[in-house]
Amino acid sequence: MRFFFLAEPPTETIGRWCPPASLRQHLRALRFGAEESFLLLPPKGPAVEARLLEKGDLELLGAAARPQLPLLPTTLATAWPKGARADELVRRATESGVQTIVPLRTSRSVAGKDVFSPSKRARWQRIMEEVASQCRRPELPTLLEQPLAVDELSATMAAQAPTAQGYVLTPGTLPLQLSLELNSPRELWLAVGPEGGFSPEEEELLQIGGLMAAGLAPTVLRIEAAGPLAIFLCQHHYLCRQGH
Repeated sequence: MRFFFLAEPPTETIGRWCPPASLRQHLRALRFGAEESFLLLPPKGPAVEARLLEKGDLELLGAAARPQLPLLPTTLATAWPKGARADELVRRATESGVQTIVPLRTSRSVAGKDVFSPSKRARWQRIMEEVASQCRRPELPTLLEQPLAVDELSATMAAQAPTAQGYVLTPGTLPLQLSLELNSPRELWLAVGPEGGFSPEEEELLQIGGLMAAGLAPTVLRIEAAGPLAIFLCQHHYLCRQGH
């Protein structure tokens, strides 16, 4: 069943409801017909089943189980690219199944050094919602608005995910896929550096913090490509392990 994200849940879960203009427009664009059913997904809690009525109103049919996908909990801690490349990073990471996106502030960063503006956060939120709807992903990623310094990454990872396996994506090292086969992690943190890579001091900090080096390809990938590709490989490996 198709689903659509809501910024706020309806006050009631049964009865006639006038949806926001943006949802009305989306339903028209997708050519939904009267009596077609779908799910509404508020930020938290159960879904609400709904049916389209004439003139664009909805009939709410009650609470429903929120759909779940078998995704490996994965956090992408990444240096931030400039301009439209940041939009592409958010888009591809959402498609790949990332759970949390942590912007990293590095010594060689040229973007993403300060708190993101409300307009940027709103744009990336819209991108995540649009992409998640298109790829049938019922849970949105979390995107931190405050970039994290490299020297804070290991401590944050230890506090929030003490059992997670951490990897630093590094060209020319043991392929990530092989490392996944050897370790079979149940939760992952992936660190991606800026163009030019992490500085030697930052690499040492990440190594001391327990993050292992892992590679993706013989070529050097851009920021917006490396993280999403790594997430995709991790999700594929996890699905194979689970027998899906």
